[in-house]
Amino acid sequence: MRTRVDPTFKNELSRFGTEDWNHCFHCGNCTAACPLSENGTLFPRQSLRSIQLGLKDKIIANPEPWICYYCGDCSEKCPQGANPAELMMTLRRYLTAAYDWTGLARLFYTKHWF
Repeated sequence: MRTRVDPTFKNELSRFGTEDWNHCFHCGNCTAACPLSENGTLFPRQSLRSIQLGLKDKIIANPEPWICYYCGDCSEKCPQGANPAELMMTLRRYLTAAYDWTGLARLFYTKHWF
């Protein structure tokens, strides 16, 4: 299986919310604090790492952003202030716009006047 890296993916995502994706250094506190993490899963770290690497296709196929219920436990435990909960919400906004064939979601999330 080939992996396609999109170097502009982080810039595209920054239009939907959080702009700095590099605060996370994968310490694992968010995964340990998340009530949805089970043994062997790296939720939400796996999605964050895919963003940092520019793996757009992997993010689009990943159901993790829809699983998160935005409790904020991960953001409270983050020593770097990376705010993983807001990063997951940014992914939701991006995915909503990516799946919307009308283009209204993209306008709603990216235009300040909307």
